[in-house]
Amino acid sequence: MRVDRRSVIRLLIAAWAATRVRLGAQPRIEPSWLLTGGVTDSSAVVHAAFAEGAKPLPPLLVSRRRDLREAAAITGVAILAPSTSYGQRVVGRFVPDGLEPATEYFAGFRQGTGTLARFRTFGRGAFSFVAAFSSCAGGTRVVPMSHVSNSGVFAALAALDPHVFFHMGDLHYYNIIGPARPVAPLAALFRRGLDRVLSQERQALFYRRTPLVYVWDDHDYGTDNSDATAPTRDAARAYYATDFPSYPTPLAPNADGPIAQRFDIGRVRVVMTDTRSERRQEPRTMLGAVQIDWLLAEFEAAARDAVPLLLWVNTVPWITSDSDTEGWGQFADERRRLAERIGALGLSSRLVMLSGDAHMLAFDDGRNNINGGFVVAHAAPLDRFVRSKGGPYSHDPPEQRNGQFGVVRVTDDGETLTARIEGHRYDGGARSNLVPGVALTVRCTGATCQLVT
Repeated sequence: MRVDRRSVIRLLIAAWAATRVRLGAQPRIEPSWLLTGGVTDSSAVVHAAFAEGAKPLPPLLVSRRRDLREAAAITGVAILAPSTSYGQRVVGRFVPDGLEPATEYFAGFRQGTGTLARFRTFGRGAFSFVAAFSSCAGGTRVVPMSHVSNSGVFAALAALDPHVFFHMGDLHYYNIIGPARPVAPLAALFRRGLDRVLSQERQALFYRRTPLVYVWDDHDYGTDNSDATAPTRDAARAYYATDFPSYPTPLAPNADGPIAQRFDIGRVRVVMTDTRSERRQEPRTMLGAVQIDWLLAEFEAAARDAVPLLLWVNTVPWITSDSDTEGWGQFADERRRLAERIGALGLSSRLVMLSGDAHMLAFDDGRNNINGGFVVAHAAPLDRFVRSKGGPYSHDPPEQRNGQFGVVRVTDDGETLTARIEGHRYDGGARSNLVPGVALTVRCTGATCQLVT
């Protein structure tokens, strides 16, 4: 009998494929990037970008084991239709919950090998952790969109192994601009920028292993000094709502408000404000009426809950003169209103502000902060030129460079919570160095904090 060679080959391939199915073999579907965020003591949010053909989305495998054995399979939701103007990709949103507190987890789409995300859930009650904060990355020159940062500063950040990274804006310097167009094409440009940032090996690896808490500033929201009148406003909000694994944004339920957020890490309360998308010159406001009311209510809640330490992520300089056009200077009335409420609630000693925008490393222990008297910690730039703003600051190094970031080390035994805020600088080695003279320690017992020398 004559044997058809092609038929035999087809039969062999079919038998091999059937064996793979019976053995539970997994498809070789890999995301182009993974981001983690929105971490709590029992849940997290993972976003993954796939080529258009990856539909339906593969389940996300979440496990305490790096090889993803004994994994729970999490079904994702496709939250973006492929854009016709840029990139045929879809983003999947996965929300693993019911997790154990203070536990390390790994997430990916194939057992054994593949692209992995990693996060650690927060502890309940007293919890010690490390957070890093900085802003301003995208190369040290004004260059075309094809260039983004792959600086060693991201490897130095990863070496510190923080539980979370506060990125306080200027994720890139693409300065996306109108004229005003429909939201979809502009949003596609933002997605293009994010894809290019996450095509950089060091950034992509750092953000896969470290949950990201991100708020934009001007260059990654629109153009230099952009505000609520920017033609990119609606597109930026739409892209943020779909692409970033953030905490809930209560003021933007339909991607139509500021991206302010609030969450807890152990006994530390974090509030993060959006200083761009509601900023206006007429009527003059930095945060807008809705966000101001929300922030004042959060201050009151922190006082009522006797939160030991409150971190306020505010992207732009706070310590500026009323005549200064940078930061809060031109919004002095609004700043005074907030400062008076902070003082009246007794929060000044237990509030620490984390800021970026200014390309500098500079801390103030409160002596120069005439609006509130609380600690202010500036940390930047990740990979840009040096430029100082505001001040004076009590802890201001004689030399500024790029590759700078801040670290908050919290130690909490349930009675005393100690937060050490440090200035770090990447100088080309495998790790960062502490910048001499740029460190503050706040010790809190009950609802009272004091600086420790």
